Amino acid sequence: MQFTLPARDQQITTGRSAPLVMTWIVVTAIALIGSVFLLVATTHAAKYVGDPFSLGVGARALAMGGAVVAGPYDGTAGYWNPSGMNFLDGRYVVGMHAETFGSLLNQDFISYVDARPRKSTLLRTFGFYLYYLGGGGIKLTQLDENNRPYVVSEKSHSDFLLAGSVAGRLRDNLDYGLTAKIIYRDIGTETGFGLSADAGLSWQVRPYANLGLMVTDVTTGFIQYSGKTFGNPRTESIYPTVKPGFMLSHSYRDFTGRLAVSGDVKFENLKYAAQYWSGSLSMDTHYGLEIGYREMLFGRFGFDIGDFTTGVGLNVRNITFDFAFLHNPDLDDTYRISAGYRF
Repeated sequence: MQFTLPARDQQITTGRSAPLVMTWIVVTAIALIGSVFLLVATTHAAKYVGDPFSLGVGARALAMGGAVVAGPYDGTAGYWNPSGMNFLDGRYVVGMHAETFGSLLNQDFISYVDARPRKSTLLRTFGFYLYYLGGGGIKLTQLDENNRPYVVSEKSHSDFLLAGSVAGRLRDNLDYGLTAKIIYRDIGTETGFGLSADAGLSWQVRPYANLGLMVTDVTTGFIQYSGKTFGNPRTESIYPTVKPGFMLSHSYRDFTGRLAVSGDVKFENLKYAAQYWSGSLSMDTHYGLEIGYREMLFGRFGFDIGDFTTGVGLNVRNITFDFAFLHNPDLDDTYRISAGYRF
């Protein structure tokens, strides 16, 4: 299940570098401009609506600080960058469970990717995943005769995301991926359903270098609520997030090192809630390092929006086990475990 940058059908030559660079620049510009346009056109957009789905999945990626937009890819690629499914070979099943922030939230994830060889290059791979985040602790209160609040009942809350992804090759070493998402949200007092879509690109610049671009909620997703709380149905929109990234890899004897960097560019006017910001524009950063021995034993380190992450992995006979530790100075530390099987 571990990632290697495979040799493509056609290698990049000096004569083709310029057109590919221009293609990459144009596609990136279109994604950025399109995201801004969608934000301007959105009248009911709200901050943080999509945050429950941004915690990341897979202990391998999370141990690397979530910096895997450009790789290394595994069976969680449909979530991080669906174009990365083209780098896989075979069928993959991955599952993850975590109790985050001192068991405040339960997080579960399961995915399936079918990356078996096909004649068509435009549609090469497909996959599905289910993402869950939930917990309890929503206290519903009323006022007594002295106008003092008291707890009437306690409700749970949950977010479900069911997604389907496809990926193919546009030209030479340039791959694309698309993900359609169905959202169900239960906030205790009302429920909501929504739709959204992601788009990703992956360009293998050299056998040791890969560029990635992911735009989550590229269509500006939405969630429509039942209206039980406020009397009328209401709709919240999910802002797009642009995620550029790159990965470098190098092998020496039995060891392989992979360095990955990515960023989350948002337009939500987050200001001090982000690492870097200017006006409505903000960016959070992710850094990750993986060192593998014979593609069997792995040590990983990273920084997820400035917080330290680390973990280990084991890959034996197409069965993988990964562990990640995420340090948070403001909330409790988080441990995530995932397992996968390639067949």
